Amino acid sequence: MRFVSVLAMLALASVLAFSCKMKKEITLEDYAKIEVEINLPHPDLDKARVEEVVKKYGYTFQQFRDMFDKVQKDSKLKERLGELRLQEQKSGTE
Repeated sequence: MRFVSVLAMLALASVLAFSCKMKKEITLEDYAKIEVEINLPHPDLDKARVEEVVKKYGYTFQQFRDMFDKVQKDSKLKERLGELRLQEQKSGTE
């Protein structure tokens, strides 16, 4: 019985360690904030600057770059990004 409880504790510790290690995916809202802050048409133009900003939000350059590519390919994401920007402009001017 003791062996089973030790095995269960090890399994639980493994699951917790693995789940904490997984990186979160960048949200479109965070992507929009980062994009406004870096103000570059392409993230590869100034990688150091982009890395500095995305690190502040808890992401990596590669996560931002992957989301950049995803947004460029998906018209629905571009549309949603535009809506987020418009919403932010409206709330900022009032």
